[in-house]
Amino acid sequence: MTRIASLAPSGRTKPLTPKGEGTRDALIKAALAEFAERGYVDARVEQITARCGVGYGTFYKYFASKRDLVRSVMNVVYDDIFAHAIAETHSARPISERAYLDFLASLRSFAKHRDTLLALDSAVGADPELATYLAALQERDVVEYAEILRTTQGYTPIADPYLVSLAVNSLGDEVARRWLHSPRFTGDKQQDDQKAMEIAQLLAAMCLPVIAADETACNSTR
Repeated sequence: MTRIASLAPSGRTKPLTPKGEGTRDALIKAALAEFAERGYVDARVEQITARCGVGYGTFYKYFASKRDLVRSVMNVVYDDIFAHAIAETHSARPISERAYLDFLASLRSFAKHRDTLLALDSAVGADPELATYLAALQERDVVEYAEILRTTQGYTPIADPYLVSLAVNSLGDEVARRWLHSPRFTGDKQQDDQKAMEIAQLLAAMCLPVIAADETACNSTR
């Protein structure tokens, strides 16, 4: 599935060379580290560039502002999470397996991006424009998943597909976020993946009746 275009592309042209890509990536990593340590408001461009050993002006070759950098990172992270969340959508597996595997893939993507997401929390909490942008990204996910529910074989949403999508996305995202913040997230890949499988099983069991009402009804009569 092709995603809707990014809502607000970076204010600067993306680099065309491997060296430019490396510099841009280094600036992003340095910025996220600054956000994590100092908070978004107190992080300064000069601190970001000093952290990765480039000149102050280099930052503005790739980003128009701190906010522009955060928007760029949000696009990458949330596109990746969404792509994993619908990975099994068009597969031939039973819908119950699709739901479980999609939730599991999404949770694994949240875990992969944990440090970035925690750093972004600082930015979103401090900047109303970024909070609005995040809401727009989340709304895009809801609209696109609603279309999947409406048009893909095997999905029989129990109500308006948009409302079902809103409920499923909200539940999945909130559970994932709370898990990342909880002591149950240990940083041990094996332990965390086992917990992700348990959470995915629970989420799939909770959401199956609303995303595939026909299958749930059939299973209940067997």
